[in-house]
Amino acid sequence: MSRDQQSSTHETFVTRRELGRLWTAVIVLAVAWAGTAAWLLLRASSTPQVLAVERLEIVEPDGTLALVMANSQRPAAATIGGQIIMRGQEEERRGMPSIIFFDGKGDEVGGMLFGVRETTTGYSATRHFSLDAYRQDQTVVLAHYQSPAGSTSGLTISDRPSHSLLDALVQLGLGPGATRAQLTAALNSIPEDERPERRRALFGTSRAFFGSAATGEATLTLRDGQGRPRIIIEAPKDGEPSLRMLDASGETVLRLPGV
Repeated sequence: MSRDQQSSTHETFVTRRELGRLWTAVIVLAVAWAGTAAWLLLRASSTPQVLAVERLEIVEPDGTLALVMANSQRPAAATIGGQIIMRGQEEERRGMPSIIFFDGKGDEVGGMLFGVRETTTGYSATRHFSLDAYRQDQTVVLAHYQSPAGSTSGLTISDRPSHSLLDALVQLGLGPGATRAQLTAALNSIPEDERPERRRALFGTSRAFFGSAATGEATLTLRDGQGRPRIIIEAPKDGEPSLRMLDASGETVLRLPGV
């Protein structure tokens, strides 16, 4: 075989080898593309576009509640340390779709309630958002309540004691899971002249309210640590606004404009 023939044969072998490698690369890329497309198709088809449930619970790794979203018939009860604070609360919340927040340690720390209930006078509508103190009751409430008689909307700020709600129940001779009727009876058993102070010591008091009343006025009310109104700013639906400062006995010591 001549040198030219040997060179031609070698070039042909190299070309075929390169073509083989090229075809192998094309096949590998085609298989990879087909596999990726199939994975994406299966993944898309397995993702629901709508998830319909009556109650959705988001939990911590140990199963402790973190968030509960429920329809009007499956509300969650408030708990502290995993214990239900008041028996019958689910029934009180029934009829209102809700989103209830927990702190991952078994304590409810607030939530949202929305609902409309039929009443003898027509209806009662609630839109409620609240945040709770540590192992305590609501400290911030933003709410709107409406009925045929009118509506009230506003922001309420409250002080709460450092002890837990469960401790307050124990001091009243009750325990976790007491009913609202039992709580009311325990409070009513306190002598009347001692009752307001005792309630404040057990459960705290409202300190501020800003909002509108069913009678039409917009009001800002600031209270002292005993729950007594001390500064009231009012803007009535009709007429002139006013600012009043009150003493501890509730007497007005300053009024603007003066009367």
